Amino acid sequence: MKLFDVYSLYDIEPVRGLGNHVYTADGTEYLDLYGGHAVISIGHAHHTYVTAIAEQVSKLGFYSNSVQNSLQQKLADRLGRLSGYNDYALFLCNSGAEANENAMKLASFHTGKSKILAFGKAFHGRTSGAVAATDNPKIQAPFNSTDNVEFAPLNDIEAVEAKLSTGEFAAVIIEGIQGVAGIRMVNDKFLQELRKLCSKYGVLLILDEIQSGYGRTGRFFAHQYTGVRPDIITCAKGIANGFPMGAVLIAP
Repeated sequence: MKLFDVYSLYDIEPVRGLGNHVYTADGTEYLDLYGGHAVISIGHAHHTYVTAIAEQVSKLGFYSNSVQNSLQQKLADRLGRLSGYNDYALFLCNSGAEANENAMKLASFHTGKSKILAFGKAFHGRTSGAVAATDNPKIQAPFNSTDNVEFAPLNDIEAVEAKLSTGEFAAVIIEGIQGVAGIRMVNDKFLQELRKLCSKYGVLLILDEIQSGYGRTGRFFAHQYTGVRPDIITCAKGIANGFPMGAVLIAP
């Protein structure tokens, strides 16, 4: 069996990492500046990270939402305190795409509506619902195409209101900073007006902070420079230093 050909790959194979560097089998050292997906938070093979993973797996590697897990509550307590969203609820999952899927599904449950508004050049993941809200036809199969997702130009508040005023939308999903699109900034005034429009039309505001969250901009989340409080926040990648984990923060 051969590996399925999905991505174009760099002609190197890192076999180990330490701090901010990775190494190939022949010992060639590379400074790891791969910030596009912003996975590593504290560095490769960091003692605290390695110890935490090893100690937990040596006790129990099982996980299920069907049983109690006090470690989840410890994380929720710390995350609430550090992020400034202590009054929000936390749902944990396995990836950023899964976090966005659950955020949009929750918005649809809450409002009883089916449509999601996303933005031009957005990237929210590669699972079915997340890729439907991603403005890249190259990764949208016919299976992912749906009339339940529409797009508006980033930073165009008039275009947004024209959509939301129809009363058809459950949520707006927006990245704190558009990362895959090339570091496209969300205008502060636009985000503040977007918050007002969502409240006006009964639409939930979802902030995708998967790449822009966890302190990468100086605040815990990028949107916190604007004073806006979203209804739902999604995060992953930096949350677990590369370990497969995602989270949904949900307003009361």
